[in-house]
Amino acid sequence: MKFHKLSALLLALGTAGAAQAALTAGDIAIIGRINNGAIDSFAFVALSNISAGEVVYFTDNGWTGTAFRGSSATDGDGNENLTKWTAASNVAAGTIVLSTNASFTTDGVTGGITGATAGSYAPLALSTAGDQITAFQNSNPSNPLFNTATQTALYTLDDTNGFEVATSASTGGVVPGLTAGSTAVTLNYPVGGTIAINASVLAGPAKSKAEWLSAFANASNWSPTSAGLPTGSIAMTAVPEPSSHAIALAGLAVAGLVARRRKAA
Repeated sequence: MKFHKLSALLLALGTAGAAQAALTAGDIAIIGRINNGAIDSFAFVALSNISAGEVVYFTDNGWTGTAFRGSSATDGDGNENLTKWTAASNVAAGTIVLSTNASFTTDGVTGGITGATAGSYAPLALSTAGDQITAFQNSNPSNPLFNTATQTALYTLDDTNGFEVATSASTGGVVPGLTAGSTAVTLNYPVGGTIAINASVLAGPAKSKAEWLSAFANASNWSPTSAGLPTGSIAMTAVPEPSSHAIALAGLAVAGLVARRRKAA
């Protein structure tokens, strides 16, 4: 009986280890934005492999210290906007994705926010006086902007030259789980137009996730541009498979235990 239980545990651990783990802070980074377009837009890059079906939310509502500004049990998009990206297929680390891609849900008719009575998914409308873009996941698809207990913050780009309590469309703080100067980046570009990571930086040699996050957090690597948002991909050093290392080690430990007990029997 003990062998059967151990074998079942080993099988469960092996299955879990092969599954896509949820994303963590810095698994994506926002590397450009346009705040004066007919439809405002932004670009993000995957810094880890992302499996098909993963969902990431993006909002320009600032963080008040306890919630995204204006979100409530009934208002699903807060005082500003919320959009949703669903990976239509596996996304390799280094891939750049534009918010104008069809994989974004922005239609209020087909993209109404489950669990809220007001608000719908829509393109972000970025203030030319400064704004924030925050990416996050939520294991609860019901009113994801409001249900903070199940949120996992991934990245914030701020162009107001500082973080503060959100009291207006241009203000916002550091969301729990993010680190200022790494996964929460603030720049001094509260003006209309396009800003992005310099093309020469993106075309540079392969880097790890941590190295790219450091490069993106360096204000000298950003500038206004007339070339539009970045596209294509960046070079990554070896990227671990999207599974839990700890679970894999646990599976090996259980396998060894099963083998020893069978040998002893």
